[in-house]
Amino acid sequence: MKVVDHPNAKLMEAVYAAFTVGDVQKAASYWTKDCVHYYPGTSELSGAHEGIESALAFAGRMFEICQGRIQMEIHEIGASDSFAFATVFTRYEREGKSLEMPFVNVARIQDGLIAEFWTYPEDQYAVDQFWA
Repeated sequence: MKVVDHPNAKLMEAVYAAFTVGDVQKAASYWTKDCVHYYPGTSELSGAHEGIESALAFAGRMFEICQGRIQMEIHEIGASDSFAFATVFTRYEREGKSLEMPFVNVARIQDGLIAEFWTYPEDQYAVDQFWA
């Protein structure tokens, strides 16, 4: 993993450290109260999850569907004064099927917290099929 010594890169590193062990509440502490998480596609998880409660519900639903079987390998994190990104190899498992692929996540940072977060999978069709 390569991490730049920028505070926004450290923020992303902290978010993933919490999320990858299922500590959704800790991960949420790094987001603004009025954050928006944009998750693409056509599944029940897709859409703009506005506000920390909606973002928490989204993350909770992911863990519920996968019964906690979510793995993320962070390949690289980078940042500027307003944004941060992470390249992530993700594995989800549910009901005997799995999805493995790279994702790119981009975050807009405001006052040291994530205000907006966009998720970009390598294959949106496969993601939609997995969550269907």
